[in-house]
Amino acid sequence: MTVASPQLRFWIDMAGECVRRDHTDKIISPGDQRGPFLTARALGMALAVLHDANAIAVGRAPLVNLPVPAGLAGSHPIVAAAAACHEVLLRRYPGQQRFLAPAWANWTELYPTVGTQVAEAAGRALGQSMHQFGANDGALGADMTYNDGPANYRHRRPPNQPTQDYAGAVWGQAPELVVPRPPFAQPPGRVSATTVKPTDHYKADFAKVALKGIEHRKPGVAGHRTLEEEIIGIFWGYDGPQDLGTPPRLYLQVVLEVLDAIEARMPGKLNVGDELAIIAGVGIAMADAGIHAWHYKYSEDHMMWRPVIGIPNADPKNGKPQPGWLPLGRPDTNGTETALTPDFPAYPSGHATFGAAAFQLLRLVLVEKGLAKFDAEGVDNVGFDFVSDEYDGRNEDPRTRLPRDLITRRHASLWQAIVENSVSRVYLGVHWEFDGITVKGPDGKAAFGVPVTPKELGDIGGVWLGAQIANVLALKLGVSPTTINKSCM
Repeated sequence: MTVASPQLRFWIDMAGECVRRDHTDKIISPGDQRGPFLTARALGMALAVLHDANAIAVGRAPLVNLPVPAGLAGSHPIVAAAAACHEVLLRRYPGQQRFLAPAWANWTELYPTVGTQVAEAAGRALGQSMHQFGANDGALGADMTYNDGPANYRHRRPPNQPTQDYAGAVWGQAPELVVPRPPFAQPPGRVSATTVKPTDHYKADFAKVALKGIEHRKPGVAGHRTLEEEIIGIFWGYDGPQDLGTPPRLYLQVVLEVLDAIEARMPGKLNVGDELAIIAGVGIAMADAGIHAWHYKYSEDHMMWRPVIGIPNADPKNGKPQPGWLPLGRPDTNGTETALTPDFPAYPSGHATFGAAAFQLLRLVLVEKGLAKFDAEGVDNVGFDFVSDEYDGRNEDPRTRLPRDLITRRHASLWQAIVENSVSRVYLGVHWEFDGITVKGPDGKAAFGVPVTPKELGDIGGVWLGAQIANVLALKLGVSPTTINKSCM
């Protein structure tokens, strides 16, 4: 079974395919929207207009507040939606014109659009308006202006990547599609832009990532990364390598996997409008999550260095400095480099923020629709199997230059996926655990640890931030405050 009707699923899949191509060899694409925050923005825009053109055409409310083009209301909803999405993709991925132009021709051949010129024109006008909403995105995304001073906790270039840039330094200034920026707690030890102090929370995080995230796994040594943990780290990677793209593509894949499974088990329980709203909501949540996460990454009051800098240069009160410490690193799948660190500050984790925004929104809508349940602690029962492109039996490991095994991982709930996605970054050594997730201590303040249930979640880290973004957007999708409260996030 196919989510959102075959006619519109074509364009949902095409949006994801544009991300993959964009991060593939330059012969395929010159790279128009590379990196997680630009990917999220392009996906969010394309999926938003796919929903909004369809919604306006049939008399429903859009999710993004844009001018309504003449002729859109009452027009052919499928054609309008497809044209709007295609237009955004054309404008966001100009380097893929030779793929996107025939894609429209193929689609119209599969699904004839005779007599729908008004709908196509109106949909394209909405797509143009959406693209224009982010007219300054290119300049903001390319701006790497950042002062990388030597102060404690301040982000700077890793010693093994001396030419690394500072991606997204001003991306936090981009206008969000829907969700205003929520207030967000500082990481442990950060008092202000100029003041840091040792804390037990930071000390515990330091010890964990120093053991779990080190470049070479030491089987049988207490505390070191297990094979299962290394698989988890790589499974949730998608750090912009050849043929994979970035985390927002991964999370969209998971959402579609869940929705496809629901459609197969319970055909018709979600109508096309419901499915488009969920998918567009996920795209918008991730787009706005990228803006807010990158704002806080470069905020002087929230700045946090990566372990590759923080472990060798540690304050002895936080942990023993380890000169030359290197991480397992973000997976350079289908490449050759190792021990790599992402080119932006650590706090909050982009993976944790994007993943929580996407999966929390999906959890909420499915419970609201009666297709899932929360227990008393906020754990959902949305189980799913998923094959990551990192372990699809085809894509190659940079160390062995051989294809990795084909691995299907079972997740009992979306909550489990939120947690695993977050802690995966510790096992790669590219994040402190608090960048993604913390527990709520006895005094109500965030503390070191991984919560078993959402009710135990602390307010420091990207999981908390992503969930708040999803909660705001869920209200626009008709989710009740009662359901949001039951999610405990």
